[in-house]
Amino acid sequence: MKRSTLIALLVIAVAGLGGILSTKIPFISKQLDGPKFCGSCHLMKPWVDTYLASDHKKYSTCGDCHIPHEVITGAFYKAYTGSRDTFDMIFNRIPDVIRISDHGSKVVNDNCLRCHTKIMETVGFPKNDRGQNCYGCHQNLPHSKYWTIEQEGAK
Repeated sequence: MKRSTLIALLVIAVAGLGGILSTKIPFISKQLDGPKFCGSCHLMKPWVDTYLASDHKKYSTCGDCHIPHEVITGAFYKAYTGSRDTFDMIFNRIPDVIRISDHGSKVVNDNCLRCHTKIMETVGFPKNDRGQNCYGCHQNLPHSKYWTIEQEGAK
């Protein structure tokens, strides 16, 4: 392989990695999070509306619940899911109902525990005690309105 090709590939790789990791820089991360950004896709309107009507809006953003908080895994997860969602919108691969993936469910549950560990130490950890995620009992937080519509539509 020519030296110039190798250097070009290295520059592309470093720029790509830098772009991914930049999603965790506080200023950039703030621009790529929250109801204004996440709600810019019309499909997310029901989730944004219910989030804005919840107490979670006082303490957390979309990414606080849906993105891992570790720098490396969080940056890659945010870049992957954002790119996937953008690709799906551009190529009109829009699902009828948006459902969280198994991995996304784990991320959300881990983030529930990150914020609510103190109370969970008192009442018990659902995954350990009952084998279910936090939202097995709290599925109406913070997206209660849409949860109800989706469940009623499934009947």
